[in-house]
Amino acid sequence: MTETSQGSVVSLRADNKRQESQASSALQNIVSRDFFDAIFEQAQPMYMARPDGTVLYVNSGYANLFSPSLPAKPSERLFSNLHADHLDIIRRIAKSQMAETKQLSIESGAGTEYFLSRHFPVFDKKDTFIAICGTFINSTRQVNAETKLRLEKRRFLDITRAASDWIWETDADGHIKYVSDRVVQAVGLPPLLLKGKLLSELGTFKLEASGISKAEAAIEKHIPFRSVPMIIRDNEGEEKIFNISGVPVFNEKGRFTGYRGTSDDITARLAAEDEASSSRADLEKAIGEITRKNLQLEMTAKKAVAAARAKDEFLATMSHELRTPLNAIIGFAEVMGMETFGPLSDKYKEYVGDILNSGRHLLSLIEDILDIARIESDKIPMDIAKTSLREMVDDAVILVQKHASDKEIDIRETKVEQDFDLKVDPTRCLQIIVNILGNAVKFTPPEGQIGIETRIAGEDLLLTIWDTGPGIAKSEQERIFEAFKQAHNGIYSRGEDGVGLGLTLSLKLARLMDGDITVESEPGHGSRFTVRLPLML
Repeated sequence: MTETSQGSVVSLRADNKRQESQASSALQNIVSRDFFDAIFEQAQPMYMARPDGTVLYVNSGYANLFSPSLPAKPSERLFSNLHADHLDIIRRIAKSQMAETKQLSIESGAGTEYFLSRHFPVFDKKDTFIAICGTFINSTRQVNAETKLRLEKRRFLDITRAASDWIWETDADGHIKYVSDRVVQAVGLPPLLLKGKLLSELGTFKLEASGISKAEAAIEKHIPFRSVPMIIRDNEGEEKIFNISGVPVFNEKGRFTGYRGTSDDITARLAAEDEASSSRADLEKAIGEITRKNLQLEMTAKKAVAAARAKDEFLATMSHELRTPLNAIIGFAEVMGMETFGPLSDKYKEYVGDILNSGRHLLSLIEDILDIARIESDKIPMDIAKTSLREMVDDAVILVQKHASDKEIDIRETKVEQDFDLKVDPTRCLQIIVNILGNAVKFTPPEGQIGIETRIAGEDLLLTIWDTGPGIAKSEQERIFEAFKQAHNGIYSRGEDGVGLGLTLSLKLARLMDGDITVESEPGHGSRFTVRLPLML
């Protein structure tokens, strides 16, 4: 072989070696990348980054969680920056070179998902800190289960608290191993100081005739017991009564492990029951007393009915026995006054006039008393009809005109200019107007003045009769409507004729016709009596 051929062979071998090396390197790169992707694409979401935050690698799981818009192929995926929260963690690990674990929640199309993330430093063979890796394990099912368990536990505790004052649990030997905090209100001691004590040491169970309580008998047999009273004395010496209930607890193998139960404070309830029992006794006593009073009232009512009947009979008798002779006296006085059977001296004429006036006054008084009695017994008839106001006022003025003329009282303002139709009993309404006009004439001093005003108020007519009399004090204005009452102190005094029935009767009659009477007055400024009467619509 020549030197030239030998050199060619050496060169060929070198080229082959170089090509084999390049091929081997290329094959190694291809295998390692494919292997890397194949392994980590199947793993949980993860990332790898340099300590400065530069992204080295993220798998599809991480990309789907935090950037679902990136391409599915790892070779086409560009992830320039990690999630902001992860960058903060990387910065902390870059300083501490310590791993961190963190629970996080992510909103997705399926709702809220929970992940347990672990972030840890990566070192090379020379123990040089070269990268940070983070993995994310889906813990949604575990978190939801824990949340549900926590809610169920809270619900159980809330229901237990609502159903009882405190709860307790003992071991198989009857020693307390758990008691809720509210036991402090019962015994005045914290739960820590009660652990290890027997349940019976908290207080005294109510004993049965056998000398043992239902609770202790049930505990010996490992059976449930309910609402057994226990007297507990707190650290201040105050006694409280609790209903204790409990159920036995057995493990998976059926072995008895203790009791669990509740306690309710029934002190207030028992006190209320005692008070209710006492109140019931008082009520029964009161009912008996009321029954006795009712019997007395029935007897009194019967007597009142009998008295009312006797009064009616008396009034009927008085109506006949008094009115008949009075009418005779008045009639004879009128005949004597006309001198039908011969002349009379002036003195006798004066006496006859006094007899006639007194008889008429007494007859008027009897009529008023009878009317009031009829009203109070609901026996006075009301004949409601369409009635002219002007005609009724004119008739009333005629009846009081002579008395007004005798006192030189001006009654020219008593004319009603506009007529109205009233829905009243004509006779009774005339009686009201005559009574009020008569009072005005009676109590108005000589040369005074009396007038009438009218106005409409809704469906009623307001008829106001005013005078220039002495007026009535505010304190006396209600009393003048009471029977046999007149205002005193020189205003409406007993010096005038009458016994105080006119206004009383007028008010009662007005109200029977759905009307009313009111007064406005001041001493020295006259009075205004307003009669409200319904209009005929």
